[in-house]
Amino acid sequence: MRRFLLAAVLALVAAASAQQDATMSGIVTSEEPLADGTRVAIHVVDSDNVWGLEVASVVPVGGTFRILPGEVPADQLRPFRSGSVVLPGLQNEYRVAPDDVNVAVARFNMYVDENGNEVFDRVHDRWYIGVPRLEDPIGFFSLLYLDRDATLVGGGVELELRSGWNVFTVRFPQDAATYAVVASIEDVVLDVILP
Repeated sequence: MRRFLLAAVLALVAAASAQQDATMSGIVTSEEPLADGTRVAIHVVDSDNVWGLEVASVVPVGGTFRILPGEVPADQLRPFRSGSVVLPGLQNEYRVAPDDVNVAVARFNMYVDENGNEVFDRVHDRWYIGVPRLEDPIGFFSLLYLDRDATLVGGGVELELRSGWNVFTVRFPQDAATYAVVASIEDVVLDVILP
């Protein structure tokens, strides 16, 4: 019986460690000084890109940030069907295999934590307007959380995604787009204004 329990515990630990983490860091640029209480956050979004669950947030220090998003509950996942998520550069022109993969899409956001609870509150907190991008070479990205490994094919490339967090990137080093899936990015630029 002890062998069975030990094997079960080891299997659970292996499954948990197989989830890929994604660390993202970069800079915040603003023509005005950032307001007190400003936070850089990652929110899961619904199919209409409306912010939902906050999976991580940090206070930017000296105009820089480093953030690691947390787990995504199963009720935040939706089927990752071919073309169901708009990806920079590929839009919806790709295929995903296998067919039963589920995904959550997340976005960077910045807000002023007016009530000090360290979580975005739509009623009390003000948010910044801006478009996150990659700096070197210039590009864009999407944050994807998958419940299992998958393959994405489109734009002449085949990309392997892992269970957990994945950063889909498109960069423009010359005239042609370069696509990749990476576990972390360090050149995020958040150009923002606070209306």
